[in-house]
Amino acid sequence: MYLEFTDEQQFLRESIRGTVEREAPLAQVREWVLDRDEPDHDPALQIAVRQGWTGIGIDERHGGQGGDVPELAILAEELGRGAVPADALYATLLATGALTRSTAAGDAAPLIEALAAGEQRAAILHGGDGTADVELADSEPTARLVLGAGDGAQLLAYTGASLALYERPAELRPRRHVDRTRLLADVTVTGEPTAIYELDAPDAMTDIAARAAVIVAADALGAAQRMLDLTVEYVADRVQFGVAVGSFQAVKHAAAEMLVAIEGTRAAVYYAAWAVGAGEPSAHTDAWVAKARAARSASFVADRALFLHGAVGYTWEHDLQLLFKRAKSDAELFGGARLYDGRIADSLKLTQPLSTSTPSDARVTVSA
Repeated sequence: MYLEFTDEQQFLRESIRGTVEREAPLAQVREWVLDRDEPDHDPALQIAVRQGWTGIGIDERHGGQGGDVPELAILAEELGRGAVPADALYATLLATGALTRSTAAGDAAPLIEALAAGEQRAAILHGGDGTADVELADSEPTARLVLGAGDGAQLLAYTGASLALYERPAELRPRRHVDRTRLLADVTVTGEPTAIYELDAPDAMTDIAARAAVIVAADALGAAQRMLDLTVEYVADRVQFGVAVGSFQAVKHAAAEMLVAIEGTRAAVYYAAWAVGAGEPSAHTDAWVAKARAARSASFVADRALFLHGAVGYTWEHDLQLLFKRAKSDAELFGGARLYDGRIADSLKLTQPLSTSTPSDARVTVSA
């Protein structure tokens, strides 16, 4: 299969990149998240709202901008490339996508349109298939490490076959994170939900989890590409023993390995984006492959970029740290590579019970 971007998708990429370079360059991101006691993600969200990014991937009949998962991947790659604080945007996009999959989408139309327009925010307490850890105790959903669950976000609690809408949390505990472009919190909700939306298919939330995997993989891809760009620029300018460091064969090989890792990931991410958007039979597996691949390759590229920058790469003043931390947190967000390896094995039926006497959750991987 040969995949290429349409003219509209190319224009979308150029538009997003231009906006990020003008309004959210790395120097500005540094000011938002590093040069203050507490990170401020709101300016980045307001840029997204002004640009209409909150409606990308949402059908026009729901008040969105149209497009599908490939367009979301383009958006995420460009935001990852700029280390732009985007968790509130990603969470809202996933929540809106989940609401459109409910049998009561018509009843939820005002909320969906408000989310697509950026007038409101939302976060999912549990995205299905391990997107967040949720405990249902005494009818009070509690979720750990919820993406985008900041002040003002409405909360959708996934209860197995439906989404329960809560206007505000009973308790919100922000998690301090080494990647200060991340917005994560532990959330508990109490009382009765303001609305219940039944899902239209048993695997509707797994579809949302697949979207989430693709978005985070694309974000990691963007961060990895930017780290390679910064590294190539640095080794071309850095002179040692009278010659540019980039002329050394070992440095060239390291940069080439980074490029190979990135391009392989790019193919996996955009194939998965197409498959999930098109509803292909293998879409979920393709999304798990993209996330596992991106988790490993982005971490690899981050380590190589730090190594090739030498001592300057470890300093607080250098922008590499923003992208390094973004790639490392992307690798673990919604689960690390080993989690997705297990999902891939399960979906391809590469696992089987050890014996009839072992617990039902015991598995052994069968080598291909």
